[in-house]
Amino acid sequence: MTENELDKLLTKLDESSFTSFEMTDGDFSLKITKDSSQAVVQPLPAANAPMDVESAPEKDDNLEEIKAPFVGVVYFAPSEDEKPYIEVGGHVSKGDTVSLIEAMKMFNEVHSPVSGEIVDILVENGSMVEYDQPIARIRKTGEN
Repeated sequence: MTENELDKLLTKLDESSFTSFEMTDGDFSLKITKDSSQAVVQPLPAANAPMDVESAPEKDDNLEEIKAPFVGVVYFAPSEDEKPYIEVGGHVSKGDTVSLIEAMKMFNEVHSPVSGEIVDILVENGSMVEYDQPIARIRKTGEN
């Protein structure tokens, strides 16, 4: 099973009402159990909605998007009482941690692909993101 297939499966299971799932494919075996006491259904914030073509920003070759490497909940700070990794107007270097994405109770760091200035944060802290969804924009500097 490829990473993309597993990602799609986990997304579908997360969106479903199933509380457990088990599958075997050759020598690959997977068992997933959701804690239904924590499941809360709520609409996604408007920040996650796709942009209209008319309201899309002009194409700027100097802008780079940071995209979610997988499905999960995005956090822009290590904890609620700590300073965020990024802020609009702040500077990041290539490889700096810009957020965490929680997927299946595991936190994974998301790193900046380039050095530059954060010009936009596209999703709200604590919101669900999809695979390859843009979460922030960086204006690249000459040090890439």
